[in-house]
Amino acid sequence: MSEQAAPAAVDNRQEMLAKAATNMFEKVSKHLQGELYASTEDYKLLEKMNGVTTEKFQELTNQAAEINKNMDKLQEEASELIPTLDQIDVLETSVEELMNTATLLDDYSKNLEAKYKEVIIARRS
Repeated sequence: MSEQAAPAAVDNRQEMLAKAATNMFEKVSKHLQGELYASTEDYKLLEKMNGVTTEKFQELTNQAAEINKNMDKLQEEASELIPTLDQIDVLETSVEELMNTATLLDDYSKNLEAKYKEVIIARRS
């Protein structure tokens, strides 16, 4: 019976090794499937993030183009205002000169009035 027991023990070991190997391969397979699934989900997430980033970048590009368009329009309007602003500066200078002349004329008329009063008072005396 020892001759039969030895092959039975070997068969039993081989069967146990085969079951253990099968079990190991199943677990490794499940692990690899999990890793592949996680990688696939990561890729999908990155793809969605890339789409959102592309949309946001397009929005920012449109906003920058609109800002640039508005800046060009404002610069054009500002350049159109320069002659008017120059005229305002000339007018302001003329008004200042007129005010100075009016002040001198007022001072002169006060002096003239004072001299007139002196002459009138001198004639009465």
